[in-house]
Amino acid sequence: MRKILVTGGAGFIGSAVVRHIIRNTQDSVVNLDKLTYAGNLESLTDIADNP
Repeated sequence: MRKILVTGGAGFIGSAVVRHIIRNTQDSVVNLDKLTYAGNLESLTDIADNP
């Protein structure tokens, strides 16, 4: 199992990448996002309970 760092993971493309990794691999994800105008935590609510 790898640990993958995703920068901008709360944005449109980044959140899709995070969801894809979590749903399709055994890897863990570290999501780093500055949460400016483009970041939206609601885009990650369906995987929020994933540690």
